[in-house]
Amino acid sequence: MGQAIPLAPGMEGILQHWQARAGEILTMADPGGHLYRSRLLTGLKEAVVFEKLSSGIEPPGPRWLCPVLPDRERMILIVQKGVELGATVIQPLISERSSAGDGGGMSSSQDKSATWNRVALRAARQCRRAIIPELHPVRTLEEFLRADPPRHRAFLDPGTDRTPLVAWHRAGMRDPLALLSGPEGGWSDRERGVLLQAGTTAISLGFRILRAETAAIAAMAVVAALDGAFT
Repeated sequence: MGQAIPLAPGMEGILQHWQARAGEILTMADPGGHLYRSRLLTGLKEAVVFEKLSSGIEPPGPRWLCPVLPDRERMILIVQKGVELGATVIQPLISERSSAGDGGGMSSSQDKSATWNRVALRAARQCRRAIIPELHPVRTLEEFLRADPPRHRAFLDPGTDRTPLVAWHRAGMRDPLALLSGPEGGWSDRERGVLLQAGTTAISLGFRILRAETAAIAAMAVVAALDGAFT
């Protein structure tokens, strides 16, 4: 602690992605995965470590947040809060009841991606994350399921016969988890069938019907609490 430590080869490119500058304080990991608060030195090749962090900054395994794409402002909110609450991957989805689609073709998609990445970077820096979560291109539900997503995945769906989120999390806490949050109006019957046939668990947050962005954020908050992020 308190001494200048050389950074691993290749860190300069990573730090540029973080838009880091000399004198800034960032969360860094040692080869054993332990996290520290460190101040970058001039040249971005060394850092002074001054504080070891307890567990909870990063989840115990990959955490995918997969919201059906809402309108622009609500998606920005989901990205921001999802990053703050520990998402490691954000996968936007298109469903039959999506309130927002690509709309403007490739240019529109690129603009959205750039905005979401800026929001994710700012949120990661603000809450001392050790990684910048990945933002995947928008996919349909079928494309997502064909793309080899995490085996332990669930979709939020109101109903008394749904598995409680807590029980689902307990069954696969150390596994990569994927949490799918639906659109306003819910999943269609066809989509429910596709998800269940693909081995995706229907889970519930309780009896209240939440707005799309509230459900995504609330579910990530529950996962973060179960992961021990708030202890």
